[in-house]
Amino acid sequence: MSNLRTTTEDEPKTAGNGLRRALGVWAAAAFVVTNMVGTGIFTVPAFVRTATGNGLATLGVWALGGLIAMSGALCYAELATRMPDAGGEYQYLSRIYGKLWGFVSGWISFLVGFSAAIAASALGAANYAAEVFHWNVQTTLLSLPWHIPLPGDASLHGAVNITQGSLLATLLIASLAVFHSTGIRHSGRLQTIIASLVVGAIVLLVFSGFATGRGNWQGVTQSSSSSGLWWVALIQVSFAYSGWNAASYLAGEVKDPRHTLPRALIGGTLAVTLLYLGLNLLFLYAVGKQAAEILFGQTGATIVSVIITLTILGSVSAMTAAGPRVYYAMAGDGLGPSIFRRLGKGGGAPTASILAQSIVAILLVLTGEFGNLLTYIGSALSLMAALTVAGVWIVSRRQKTNGPNIFRTPGYPVTPALFLLVEVTVYIQGLKANFWPTFAALLTIFAGIIIFYVSRSFGWLTDNEPAQQPTLP
Repeated sequence: MSNLRTTTEDEPKTAGNGLRRALGVWAAAAFVVTNMVGTGIFTVPAFVRTATGNGLATLGVWALGGLIAMSGALCYAELATRMPDAGGEYQYLSRIYGKLWGFVSGWISFLVGFSAAIAASALGAANYAAEVFHWNVQTTLLSLPWHIPLPGDASLHGAVNITQGSLLATLLIASLAVFHSTGIRHSGRLQTIIASLVVGAIVLLVFSGFATGRGNWQGVTQSSSSSGLWWVALIQVSFAYSGWNAASYLAGEVKDPRHTLPRALIGGTLAVTLLYLGLNLLFLYAVGKQAAEILFGQTGATIVSVIITLTILGSVSAMTAAGPRVYYAMAGDGLGPSIFRRLGKGGGAPTASILAQSIVAILLVLTGEFGNLLTYIGSALSLMAALTVAGVWIVSRRQKTNGPNIFRTPGYPVTPALFLLVEVTVYIQGLKANFWPTFAALLTIFAGIIIFYVSRSFGWLTDNEPAQQPTLP
């Protein structure tokens, strides 16, 4: 177990490792909002309503999901002020539990947590944009056959089909990668603009929907038959809330991180919770799956498609910027290729890490071999988040005193206990409801452990001290 060391000293304008501290609280919060709000809020509500059988119960499940996310954000806020360096969970797990668990978290993030999520979201954005502009995303533009001979007469063969949808998704990923390579200042401004547009559009949608008077308030209180899949519904809601920890990945580029990070994590999570509750109330008021058409007529579907496209665009952009900070930190600690440590000369962004992540995401877009991965990897990421939150107990136990600038988790130790209790319960229920994809999350973690020890035995990983090792107060 590693020796945890934190600091209470004021942070300089540079993080001491080449990254520039340029993000203020609004830009950091924008990363949280855009990373959280995605397609889930527009696709999950109908499932939750069916699972609960009651409008008020549906709102309760969404409120509980927000409470869980807020509990996690409060715990991450404390860890972020103690270890205000780029990398998020990677930094916390490395310093609290040792390099092994930091590596496991990092490699899951690189392979699927960010790369595959970017690929899936980019394809989703292309699909919704196609509804607005009346494109056929399935139209094949180019087919590239491949063939791998095997011993005997056997062989592996197939084809990579480049469709209009995959081409648009590829262009989106490449464009955002180039943009975010220009520096964190530009990234922060873009996310602030997108977050403002998303929040403004959703607020306008909610108030305009109620103002039409075409819904029925009985939809909020009336009951219907329930599927009884409450825990599955909570899992779906938890995924819709995922992304509340986005600002922690960019901690190395946040100005005055001990004050900015808690405000960004908590404020962004609270804002999204209120948006989600407002949208769900609107959907219940509309009393139907096609809420937009019911409230706004035929143009409603187009309006919602534009909003969804914008929200997904913001999510892809946030992940494109956040993920590479993990690989950048890993490279500095000898747990990743040293080239991932390379920064752009102009804006100081980890350009090599951004490029590597984008290449993986584009390959997944073109091959389409990532849908099943996303099903089970969500559980692996939840387990990593639970392990990180548990670290709050370890930090508090090790440190007898705390500096004046350390954010303390409100409600400790109940707050982390609530988060862990729900996360563990949801995972167990997930094993019962859908065993193999959920169990595969554990297998993924075990595979990371094996890769860590094998790589270290061959000398592929070094035992460097973490690039940023603050001192204990």
